[in-house]
Amino acid sequence: MAGQDYMESLMFNSLAQWLLYLLAAAGCYWGWNKMFFWLKQKDALIISRLFGAVLFFTPAPLSGGEDGYAPAFIVVLFRAFLERNADVLEPVIWLLSALLGGFLIVSTWALIQYLREKFFADVGASNNS
Repeated sequence: MAGQDYMESLMFNSLAQWLLYLLAAAGCYWGWNKMFFWLKQKDALIISRLFGAVLFFTPAPLSGGEDGYAPAFIVVLFRAFLERNADVLEPVIWLLSALLGGFLIVSTWALIQYLREKFFADVGASNNS
């Protein structure tokens, strides 16, 4: 009976739920990356990884007044197919916001890499001579 009480307390512990969610999302993201092993172009690989990260790591509120969160794509599926007159746009906005943020981070990183290679590649080569 003590084991059953322990599992029940885990069910309502939000820290344990978030840790379990992050662990499961990391495993799904690892599988997502393995699924695109055939992509050879670096930019396409980065974009596919970005879509996977947004898909698995973006939470959205379950409903307007509740405190619970779930992966946004799951919320979209459940609201679209299991609830009547449910607002599907809210979790889609969460997904699109995360995707926009990811694209901003990736493009900023690409710009930094480009500027580093363009302007500072000669500095390292001249110091080694």
